[in-house]
Amino acid sequence: MVKLLGKFKNILIPITLLGFFLIPIPVRSETYQDIDYLIVDNTRTPWGHKFAKIFQEIWKSPSGIKGYFIEIGEEKVSVRQSWLYIKVGDTIFKYKVYEVLLKPTMSDSDMERLAMIAAKKSLKFLLEKYIVLKSYENEL
Repeated sequence: MVKLLGKFKNILIPITLLGFFLIPIPVRSETYQDIDYLIVDNTRTPWGHKFAKIFQEIWKSPSGIKGYFIEIGEEKVSVRQSWLYIKVGDTIFKYKVYEVLLKPTMSDSDMERLAMIAAKKSLKFLLEKYIVLKSYENEL
């Protein structure tokens, strides 16, 4: 036990408790290789959630590429519209591959069309650039 001095002189803190929080825990990126992909919905509005749901239904993962994340996020512009973005990457680097202004008055067919465009751009990024980035990462 350690006795603190000064204003907190009557408080005792066990050393083992302090030492427990100081132990570094190694984190390796290979732990995520078991996951094919993960789509994260960080939207805030009902129309943002609707877009994310449509995107998840449309998305087909390319074979041979594993361990990537797709983040669907949203930034409010005003009460009736927001910027929706899609970032693709891994735990360290995420690249914004798509951005669109969403409005709650959009029809379902417009929302599906935008989600299809977003899925195509995300797939294009994965096939062209993500593989190259991962190969550079493995060389380091």
